[in-house]
Amino acid sequence: MTWDIALIGLIGGLVTGLSPCILPVLPIVLAVSTDKRRKPWLVATGIALSFTVVTLLGTLVLSALGLPKDLLRWAGVALLVLVGVSMLWPALGDHLERPFSRIRIPGWIQRITNRGGSGFGVGLALGAVYSPCAGPVLAAVTVAGATGDIGWGNVVLAVSFAIGACTPLFFFALAGKQIGTRADFVRKHRKGISYGAGVLIILLAVAIALNAPAALQRALPDWTAGVQDKFNSSDRTQDALRKANSGEGESNGNLEKCRNANPDKLQDCGIVPEFKGLEGWLNTDKPVDPRNPARVNDKQTITLVDFWAYACINCQRANEHITKLYDNYRDSGLQVVGVHAPEYAFEHEAANVAAAVRDQGINYPVAQDNDFTTWRAFNNRYWPAHYLVDHMGKVRQIHEGEGAYAETEQLVRQLLQDANPGIELPELVERGGGSFKDAPTSQKRNPETYLGTERARYFSNPSKKYVKGTQDFDKSQTEKFQYSLEGKWSLEGESIQPVEDGATLYLNYQAARVQLVVSGDGEITVTYKDGSTRRFPIKADGTVDILKTDKQEAGELSVRPGTGVKLYSLTFG
Repeated sequence: MTWDIALIGLIGGLVTGLSPCILPVLPIVLAVSTDKRRKPWLVATGIALSFTVVTLLGTLVLSALGLPKDLLRWAGVALLVLVGVSMLWPALGDHLERPFSRIRIPGWIQRITNRGGSGFGVGLALGAVYSPCAGPVLAAVTVAGATGDIGWGNVVLAVSFAIGACTPLFFFALAGKQIGTRADFVRKHRKGISYGAGVLIILLAVAIALNAPAALQRALPDWTAGVQDKFNSSDRTQDALRKANSGEGESNGNLEKCRNANPDKLQDCGIVPEFKGLEGWLNTDKPVDPRNPARVNDKQTITLVDFWAYACINCQRANEHITKLYDNYRDSGLQVVGVHAPEYAFEHEAANVAAAVRDQGINYPVAQDNDFTTWRAFNNRYWPAHYLVDHMGKVRQIHEGEGAYAETEQLVRQLLQDANPGIELPELVERGGGSFKDAPTSQKRNPETYLGTERARYFSNPSKKYVKGTQDFDKSQTEKFQYSLEGKWSLEGESIQPVEDGATLYLNYQAARVQLVVSGDGEITVTYKDGSTRRFPIKADGTVDILKTDKQEAGELSVRPGTGVKLYSLTFG
């Protein structure tokens, strides 16, 4: 069992250590490693040790002493400034690192580290400000540390995660060391480079204090996202995390059934857990209760509960989409509650949370869950994670991590329509697919395309008209990898059906094969890009190959079904 926990922690740390989250500390690691006195493995060891202690014990110790929760972070920033100053004045650096080099450790290590400037002290300072990306492994460690529920499983998980997360930093430090010892330019200009590195470290320390690197991290794509998703959702990872937490959180079975469910379909996940222990409400005059939601503009309301932490880069990217969603549908009956559960000790401070809410442009209600009481009621284990609740107080969708923005918006629209029949909704804000926003144009063929209102995404018609009922569409330009409708159609949750002869579906495609899922009785007429036509009789429910070529091609075709035929989806090969 312990080996499973250690392996999961190590892999989780490695994946995190290769993500954009290391960018704020990476230049500092490279800069200090070019100094011939500093040893890469001691820099990495210092980071791992400091990060583990701060994550597991920082909040508990600071609370017991009555000290500000962001004290350790500011101490780390101050130490980094001192490191930068010491590179400008090396004699000062020797004095600063001498206490760390005299720590009583085994003799073979002592012989290596008893020289000034070993790099261990620099690593300790970096560990206090290192904020790797959130995931279920780090979440388990953080919650254990914040609540004091620390067992051996949590310790093993924390240590193995820190080793994994710092291993890439060790290799970067080693590369910096090799450059510093072998490059002729570095050897000849070592003093000037040391001064430059000192200035760089001071500037980066100030940038970290101001949270300036966050904007760059948000802008960069997360190149490990796919690996993280597969790792985080695997049964082995979830099993190891349950073991690390001594089985805690195995209740709430309805919620657990929905965690890995398809995010583009409504589920029945049971009544939403009660909010407990929330404090420091922002952007609202009174607490919000998804079990008994207040009416908005005389409309029934639905609720999106979003767990986040302000220093979490994944959360910052997700918040942009959630804010757009709230702004678009707040007058239609959507309310959002941001449950801020601190990932790091400094995120407990109310003033820091309020500043982050303001700086990130969040205008929906936010509450602090510093003791993780509501987090544990939901058995949550991820930043970010959201729970979509209908007007009756039932959880209908759970999504962990970034993405599924378009799918969530479609479900929001469906729940608003169910709560308020006949409501007219605004235009879509996630046209083209949220987390998949760029996917269609970067793929070699169209993505699978659903036509019913519950899962429709890639349509070029105005979204306010693409709702259940009979709709009359004017012909519009069909964008790449999308479809559009012309004429009078009956739109249902899973399918669409022409109401009158002549109703047409236009498809802009790139594929060698296009299949249409249909049901009913009649025929469909397909007109191809060269003007030729072909008729397909429909006698049974199933799939029709409306295009089949030897090689992939791009173009536009039209489908004109008879009034007795329903269309469900398009697939491409």
